[in-house]
Amino acid sequence: MTGRSVPVSAMVGRMVRDESGRRIGRVEELSAEIDLHRHGNDYVVTRVVIGRYGELDHVPSAVQVVCSGRQRWRRWAGYRQYEIPWQWLDFGDPAHPRLRRAADDA
Repeated sequence: MTGRSVPVSAMVGRMVRDESGRRIGRVEELSAEIDLHRHGNDYVVTRVVIGRYGELDHVPSAVQVVCSGRQRWRRWAGYRQYEIPWQWLDFGDPAHPRLRRAADDA
């Protein structure tokens, strides 16, 4: 394995900033591919979803009233979501992830 192992819990919920230090949003989810090999399997992250108001997604979705209110609040508050290729992110310090490009490129 050429990469390093970082727990998913160390990445989800972290604030991501662009190369100039501006806030992009929080890591909401990770997509991974399974790399099969003779000695076991590795999960390789390929894509990261970043949301500007990501904490709202942790509200239980079973309650319909909360969900409809959450959707209206997102529209009013300007909720944005970005799908970023893994290669665009620098997780050298998992507590302070950085986008390797300007936010406008995302």
